[in-house]
Amino acid sequence: MTDTTGEHGDRGAPGVSPGAVWLRGELLDIASAPRPDRGPVVVREWTDSVRLRDPAPVGFRSLILIGTGWDGRPPPSKFGEVLAAFAGAGWAVRPHASDRDGESRATARHEDFEVRVYEGSGSGLLTLTGWTPVVYPELRLGQPPFTLSTAPGVLCGDCHGWGVCLDCEGRPYSRYERCWCAANNAGPGLCVECAGRGLRGSGAAPWTRPRREPYGTGAEGAFPPVPVETGHDSTLRALTDVAQRACTCGEFRCSWRNSLSGEGDRLLSRFVGTCQGCGARRAYAFALPLP
Repeated sequence: MTDTTGEHGDRGAPGVSPGAVWLRGELLDIASAPRPDRGPVVVREWTDSVRLRDPAPVGFRSLILIGTGWDGRPPPSKFGEVLAAFAGAGWAVRPHASDRDGESRATARHEDFEVRVYEGSGSGLLTLTGWTPVVYPELRLGQPPFTLSTAPGVLCGDCHGWGVCLDCEGRPYSRYERCWCAANNAGPGLCVECAGRGLRGSGAAPWTRPRREPYGTGAEGAFPPVPVETGHDSTLRALTDVAQRACTCGEFRCSWRNSLSGEGDRLLSRFVGTCQGCGARRAYAFALPLP
């Protein structure tokens, strides 16, 4: 079963990239491998714009969020099977160590395509967030280190994800002079504003190097108490709902974590993440019926 919500994530983004159709089909095939009788769901599709100095975008990339889930308690982990399916399809897979019990993360790359693989804690919810390389309709530019959806935090408003001052690219005007731009001649990828990572936390003062994790760490990464909502029969259905909701700043982009646990005569599915537009912490909780 697929449920497609196609849209442009940024005003002025010119449609989907040529590789988006291939990526969509590839991820649906891979996500179907562990359980062919329970197909994946296309939760959301959108685009990220790429800017230089002007507000008008010069390029864009297409992104897709696919989710899959299984009934049962406790559900079996399908994380290893999905990674094996990626490897069998020719993708380079890199698992990531996790400091959170029951959660699993990995990345998969194929040429300039990349996918973020995530499995929640105890829920059987597995998501694939994939993106295409940036397409430039008119200019010939390289690939930026980040766009709004792929930055591990809040995108720096000064370099727009390039990780380098857009006025001088970190280069001095002469051997003895240093320009006064934000990069301060630190060199390409070493912008003082974003420490070369294309990031700057919400409300951060200039000349600092903060980094805001999308998942949070320590107590900040825990699932906070929030009002419990009803109306969904599975964590996957709840994710489809959450992915359509926007932060108070208007941004919908958020890397969601998930945890499922028993609470009396019901299951409680929790979501938490950091808004990739303003850095605000977002959280939801849903009561699900027992299987």
